Amino acid sequence: MDAQEKLVFESDICVGVLGRGGEFVLVPLTGEIDGAITADALAKGYSYCGCLGVTASGEPGVRCEPSPESASVMVLAALAFAQQIADRLRPPQKGDGAEWLTRLFLLPDMRAN
Repeated sequence: MDAQEKLVFESDICVGVLGRGGEFVLVPLTGEIDGAITADALAKGYSYCGCLGVTASGEPGVRCEPSPESASVMVLAALAFAQQIADRLRPPQKGDGAEWLTRLFLLPDMRAN
């Protein structure tokens, strides 16, 4: 098993990166790969640049194709991937707006008294 396969199989969260010229798409590699995402990326002329992953222990991993264009795309993709991880780790916000409005309308109307 090479380093790229090891990263994919040992990561809890893993994405493949397809891109070119600073544009990219992150393709989730956990579970079934969405053919529509890859077909759209290939139609745009994107090529495989590498993969990004994070293990259960929180260890990040990156494998990049050996080309300058792939490296530049992977730097940008790593930022987007880090944002996805941060969004998953962030606890849900309390006090949903709809929940607050429901509680507001349950309060007695003091104007009627």
